[in-house]
Amino acid sequence: MNEKLIIELDNDKIKYAVFKTNEELDYKLLTNKISKNAGIKKGKILDFEYSSKIISNDLHEIEKNVNKIFKSISVVLNQKDVFCTNLCGFKKLNGSKVEKRDLDYILNEAKNSISKNQKNNSIIHILNSNFILDKTKQDKAPLNIFGDHLSLHMTFVSIPDNNLKNIKEIFNNSDLKIDRIISKPFAENINFLNVNKKLKNFITINIGNELSTISLCQNSSLVFFKTFPFGSNSIYSDINQLCSLSKNEAKTIIENLENSKSIYIDRKFFVNSDYKKISLNHFKEIIDVRIKEILNYTFNNNKDLNYYEKKIGKINIFFEDVDIYKNLGEIFKSYIDLNDRKILVENFTDNDLGTLYGAAELIFKGWPNEALPFSIKKKSIISGFFDRFFN
Repeated sequence: MNEKLIIELDNDKIKYAVFKTNEELDYKLLTNKISKNAGIKKGKILDFEYSSKIISNDLHEIEKNVNKIFKSISVVLNQKDVFCTNLCGFKKLNGSKVEKRDLDYILNEAKNSISKNQKNNSIIHILNSNFILDKTKQDKAPLNIFGDHLSLHMTFVSIPDNNLKNIKEIFNNSDLKIDRIISKPFAENINFLNVNKKLKNFITINIGNELSTISLCQNSSLVFFKTFPFGSNSIYSDINQLCSLSKNEAKTIIENLENSKSIYIDRKFFVNSDYKKISLNHFKEIIDVRIKEILNYTFNNNKDLNYYEKKIGKINIFFEDVDIYKNLGEIFKSYIDLNDRKILVENFTDNDLGTLYGAAELIFKGWPNEALPFSIKKKSIISGFFDRFFN
């Protein structure tokens, strides 16, 4: 048996999961833990000393549960500073057949271009979305096929070097070596593809507490994602500023919105705050304005999606806050601009461990269009990348 510890630095919490696998690479969850108030905000460590203590204590508890000492981990990141860049590399063949060295050349040129234009950043994923030979799309690398022009569409996922150093440092304090850095949108999409085997093209909007992310999957490959520094807590913050209500008070009022027949918010909901005469319409308007803003940034007015979204047949929205999901999910759904296209909007759910399951799939089984990260592994990124296609 082979056990792996995966740690996710999420919006405002740290998630842990230990998976074990057998010789057939089937894996199952052994134990998991979620630590809130761990010195994390928007996926970043704010208090190194405090977070180090939390991680050390959590690690001790997890190791005790599975009777194993971990020396290395994989880390899933949810940070707005993690970003993707799309490139199309090509090579003229002049009637010769496609060989592995042609693909190596395209990837190497693309990698050099990224490194030159994005200094002080480290690549953590390279994803392939399309092989195209003489304007004809190929399902896999077109080796030994004759042609004139070969192109490869790639998505590079990168993280600022300083962010990477800080992540390594926080786990070094617990004597943990990082084997892999995995972006949350990638792991999230892997998990969704595993659950929905027939689905290949979709958009995912993840509304977290502090961060919101939109990602786009085309032909079962992540081709775009972007993270924004706001989420469901922005709704509560607006309510607090404009109505002087605490988060718990706001949650309770939201839970009772549908059943309320009053014009004003009932006095009974003011538990920790002084009573104020606030109309329910005003309360709803505050929520509506923020929801529209979140969707305008992530989807409705997102220019980065224009090239891809016309081919997408499904939109999925996930909520970290269960109360927002239960009480405001349909409002989010109704405000999505479908541009007169037939798009099914569903799967409103909270999914605490879905990302970790996606990361486990990637670690134990690999993913057909993903390269191993050269910033962590010493193995050549080119050989690691194309081995997935040739074997």
